[in-house]
Amino acid sequence: MTTVLQDLRYSWRALVKQPGFALVALLTLALGIGANTAIFGIVNGVLLRPLPYDNPDRVVVMWSHWKNWNKTWLSEPELADYQQQSRTLEHVAGFQTESFNLTGNGDPLRVRAVQAQAGIFAALGVKPIAGRVFSESEDRPGAANVVLLSEGLWRSSFGADPSIVGQTIQLDATPYQVIGILPRALRLPTDYATRVTSDLWMPLALGPADPQSRGSHGLNALARLKAGVPLAQAQADIDTITRNFRRDYSTQYDPEFGLTLVPAATEVFGDVRPALLLLLLAVGAVLLIACANVANLLLARSEARQKELAIRAVLGAGRHRIVRQLLTESMLLATLGAVLGVGLAYALLHMLVALDPLRIPRVQDVAIDVRVLGFTAALACATGVLFGILPAMHAARADLQPALKEGGRDSHASTGWLRHAFVVGEVAAAVALVVAALLLTQSFARLLAVDAGFNATHVLTFRTSLPSTTYRDGASMVKTYVEIGRRLRQTPGVEAAGAVTGLPLSTVRGDWGIRIEGDTSTDRHRAADWQVVTPGYFEALGIPLRSGRLFTDADTADTMPVIVINERMAATFWPGTNPIGRRLMMGGRGPWITVVGIVADVKHRGLDAPVRTEMYRPHTQFRYGAADAPAVSSMTWTVRTTSDPTTIVGFARAAVRAADPTLGVSEVASMEQVLSDSTSARRLDMLLFALLGGLAVALASVGVYGVVAFSVTERTHEIGVRMAIGAQPGEILRMVVGQGARLALGGVVLGLGVAFAAARLVRGMLFEVSATDPMTFVGVAIALSIVAVAASYIPARRATAVDPMIALRGE
Repeated sequence: MTTVLQDLRYSWRALVKQPGFALVALLTLALGIGANTAIFGIVNGVLLRPLPYDNPDRVVVMWSHWKNWNKTWLSEPELADYQQQSRTLEHVAGFQTESFNLTGNGDPLRVRAVQAQAGIFAALGVKPIAGRVFSESEDRPGAANVVLLSEGLWRSSFGADPSIVGQTIQLDATPYQVIGILPRALRLPTDYATRVTSDLWMPLALGPADPQSRGSHGLNALARLKAGVPLAQAQADIDTITRNFRRDYSTQYDPEFGLTLVPAATEVFGDVRPALLLLLLAVGAVLLIACANVANLLLARSEARQKELAIRAVLGAGRHRIVRQLLTESMLLATLGAVLGVGLAYALLHMLVALDPLRIPRVQDVAIDVRVLGFTAALACATGVLFGILPAMHAARADLQPALKEGGRDSHASTGWLRHAFVVGEVAAAVALVVAALLLTQSFARLLAVDAGFNATHVLTFRTSLPSTTYRDGASMVKTYVEIGRRLRQTPGVEAAGAVTGLPLSTVRGDWGIRIEGDTSTDRHRAADWQVVTPGYFEALGIPLRSGRLFTDADTADTMPVIVINERMAATFWPGTNPIGRRLMMGGRGPWITVVGIVADVKHRGLDAPVRTEMYRPHTQFRYGAADAPAVSSMTWTVRTTSDPTTIVGFARAAVRAADPTLGVSEVASMEQVLSDSTSARRLDMLLFALLGGLAVALASVGVYGVVAFSVTERTHEIGVRMAIGAQPGEILRMVVGQGARLALGGVVLGLGVAFAAARLVRGMLFEVSATDPMTFVGVAIALSIVAVAASYIPARRATAVDPMIALRGE
């Protein structure tokens, strides 16, 4: 122990004596270790921390699939069949989300609720922190109204009052008894990709399944694998059930229909996992560059200390003792660098959370915890050994006798190849990272250049929902939405306002089977995505009209049924003809509906997703069933303003309250924020890789500069001789810069090979850009070569200023 403390004290004094070296080494290590700590903090918080379920690897989400749909919902009869027929799943539970107006505690509060079957709690393995969950007897039509609060709503709206359990709250003017509080961490697997959280949990209360509603897909579902049952066996069991569906109900299912069991972790992390792991690999490359730089510094420093090490050897220090002393210095550097790196990682993580990347689940919970600190400590140890072992072993093996000779001039050629190899590796890693960063930058630029089909500038969005207890028919719903729209359009600074069932880029709309008048096709599965809108929606969102007309207040329940379609639908179902005036029927029953307009295609599912056929019905005419049935109750408003849309949020809330004082609004955001959220994953990938690429270039440049500068120092005598016999400054400049250029060329060639080999790793993160884009590879090669030559130029200029007399006087 005494010897260790002695080594530490000596190492500290050695660093203090050379503050320039210590500062450069510490900053280099802090950058490398800090970046790795930050990215591991994300991986730890997002991927390594288990989901808030009991044995989460047994939880599966159930998704139907069929022609043109690879991930969609279940119908009630299908859910009942899975519950009764599956031999490998247990606690199969359907669920859906709804919104309610919470009243009785100040202004109406719009809250999101999960309506689920009672088995969902056993499927997730979740227990309340107070009270109880609802039972199967309470999950039936006509049962008493019961509800569970989320811990977040319990604390924010009820002051964390434990006595709320057993009391009654008002939801859509209907009393519900609070029976329990669910933990804050609980989220459905399908909720992690959204900005909203569920405030309430209540029974779904499904009645007996209607055999005629097999095509009405609108339920989510999840289940738990039975003990000892692997996923593949459960999937085979489900495939047998769906195969029977296709056989027994051939007219209702296409040949591609099936159901996929998706593990909860895959559902939550499926898209982000590859990107985070690739990012961890990239930041590891940055750390290797940092280690190579510090190793080069230590090699140069050990050669400058040869006389000191020779004296220590003469005084009795063995090679193992010298190696231990030098490794102690390396470990001290790594430890101090890690301390600085943790501070840098803390800042980086806060910056990341401030960016609010929607597509990274649980990013708000990312923090530097014990596991992250343990990773940093292990990383510091590994780093200290990695960059310190080679310089230490070289110093211990070196012939130290020449260093003791008075006036002797050391030869450092033995380590030249090693320093050069480090630099070549640094440049190669930098090239690979910069190639990835540029590919992602090009990809993101092309994504932003995509025509979304609407104009997001100066548009406010918010959601409203009419309670079924108050609005029991379509006429009353239409009247209130008309009134809200009228008041919004009268608001100062508002140019247009309209509502839609599913806002583009934030929701997934289902399709509806259609029949086209006069169509003789044998295709029984014609379908299009459907929307319900109010007059003013297309104008508010800036969706261009291509042909015909848009909806107006004159389109009422008593006038001719009309529909507006997008360009893709027109080209798909009426190729080469004008669909204006043609008629279609939604489903197998119902009135014929006349096409009155064609609007531009909207990128509803994402800027990188293909446009689908889409049709729009006016809210005044659409009904769920007969003419006196309810209309659409929940819709998202789009309000176009003349300036910053957030300035009219208060006016929008007032307009809604003026139409109905019990209504609240939710999901308030500008359309530009919605657009930004839809591209957040790609934006984050681009920013992080650009940051790592820039850091790699900076470190590689320092590496090239350091090697060339050291070469100039050790070749001062040679340069003096050359200049004494007539060499011109330009020749010396070319000689020194050429050395740096050769190192850069070797690194660039190696880096291009690495980037090409790793192209498949980034292919899935790109949009309309080839992972082996030749212009990117050539551009990076030229740019990195220029950077390396520029880094060599400064020491080269210093070499041309060498005075031959001074250089030779040392002989």
